[in-house]
Amino acid sequence: METRAVTLAPQGGPTIPGTAAPGTLLSDLIREAGLTFAHPCGGHGLCGQCLVWVSGGFSPVSDAEAALLARRDTTAGPDGFVPRLACLCRVTGDGEARFQGAAGGEPRMAVKHRRIQGDTAIGVAVDMGTTTLAAALYVPGERAPVAEVHAFSRQSSFGADVLSRIDYANTNGLSAPRDALVGQLTEMIAELLAGAGLAPTALGRLVMTGNTTMLHFLTGLDPRGLGAAPFTPVSLFGTARPAAALFPLLGPGAELYLPPCVSAYVGADLLCGVLATGLCDTRRPALLADVGTNGEMALSVEGALLCCATAAGPAFEGAGIAMGMPARPGAVSQVVWADGQLRCVTVGGGTPTGLCGSGLLSAVALLGRLGALEASGRLLADGHPLAAHIRPRDGQPALWLTDRVVLTQGDIRALQLAKAAVAAGIDTLLHEAGLAPDALDVLYLAGGFGSGLDPAEAAEVGLFPAALLSRTRAVGNAALNGAALTLFDADARDEAARARGNAREVSLSGSAYFMERYVERMAFDA
Repeated sequence: METRAVTLAPQGGPTIPGTAAPGTLLSDLIREAGLTFAHPCGGHGLCGQCLVWVSGGFSPVSDAEAALLARRDTTAGPDGFVPRLACLCRVTGDGEARFQGAAGGEPRMAVKHRRIQGDTAIGVAVDMGTTTLAAALYVPGERAPVAEVHAFSRQSSFGADVLSRIDYANTNGLSAPRDALVGQLTEMIAELLAGAGLAPTALGRLVMTGNTTMLHFLTGLDPRGLGAAPFTPVSLFGTARPAAALFPLLGPGAELYLPPCVSAYVGADLLCGVLATGLCDTRRPALLADVGTNGEMALSVEGALLCCATAAGPAFEGAGIAMGMPARPGAVSQVVWADGQLRCVTVGGGTPTGLCGSGLLSAVALLGRLGALEASGRLLADGHPLAAHIRPRDGQPALWLTDRVVLTQGDIRALQLAKAAVAAGIDTLLHEAGLAPDALDVLYLAGGFGSGLDPAEAAEVGLFPAALLSRTRAVGNAALNGAALTLFDADARDEAARARGNAREVSLSGSAYFMERYVERMAFDA
């Protein structure tokens, strides 16, 4: 078959020479090269987020692509390259593509490795988030991990949310998104073990938690039943099996435990969070909100659990935002107005290069605090202290945090939708239990975004009722912490099974109360 030479050059990663048949979509070529590159809409040409810069032989720009490109800032590309969208651009000849992405999902160590001596039993716990994967290495009797690694999920190349990935699997088959997930997890496990000076065969216990869809992808189960009513999963898990069946690098004695799920959209990650926070053991009502792409919540009332899941979307993870990025060095995590100056706090303290979820929330909270945002979410160009920082972008007012990092009206709308979904979910659980917000003893905020945000700013934008601000506790990655509890403790697994037995899902899709509250919570003064 005739092929063309196409070089892929991800920013911050090695240049990858390759070949492709004429007509190959650039997005497929990037994905097949094993590169992490976000396609929030799943490659359907709807979101305009998969911006690349190309030179050489590529198909002409269609009217649909031109319209999407017009909404992006395309003024800062490299000389000699033109902006394109990877999912609408096809190879026609030799060429080169440059883009923001990286090989291997940019794994990074969050905790220093410690070398492990002797025959100590070793376990790895994994949280398979929709946007971010996290894995940690443990030894029995120690609550803190020996080492931890996080990575932006390669599955983001198949869509920003689980429905987009299910749709991709329905059309193209399950193997590609599954292979991306299993391959990346294999690398992360190997990295943890190697850093501790251990061979892969030293691992005895492996626990992997996640939402129900991610567990289906992991185990190769057909996810189609999760994407349409009546939303029927093939399995709700809560089972153990030989780990080597999924991860051949591990020894034959290694066990893989998959914690139980409640339903199609209330997953094992939420039940692991319940374990980590002791939610079922509290005497007074308490609520856990795992705030991420899938907003999952559990309300504990007299030993019973009321659960729900709301489609918050990927904005909290920095995806689908004009200059969104994960919470890695250079991401704006907080925006401050002091002494008449706008200042950006970044992860790692370096030069701002984009916005992560907490930075998005912080910027919108500041806009509201300084009178630059209407309750409807419309950004005001003047009449407030930030007027000098608001300039047009693509014909719409935008907040310029720096000369390169911008918050758009579309970004504000994305946060508006996400925060309304979470707030209305909280309202609905409280309504179902017949409780007022001030009846709660504590509101646990979990997940990378939930733990990184400023609770006061979250209350300002209406993510949760202001009455709960003094009762809010950030608990980190509760899903990962709960998974770690089940590594070596059979009682913890029994407790997870009991929690599932005591859990009842409150369906939001058919709830008139939820829809009413969702519309009301769209306002920034709600």
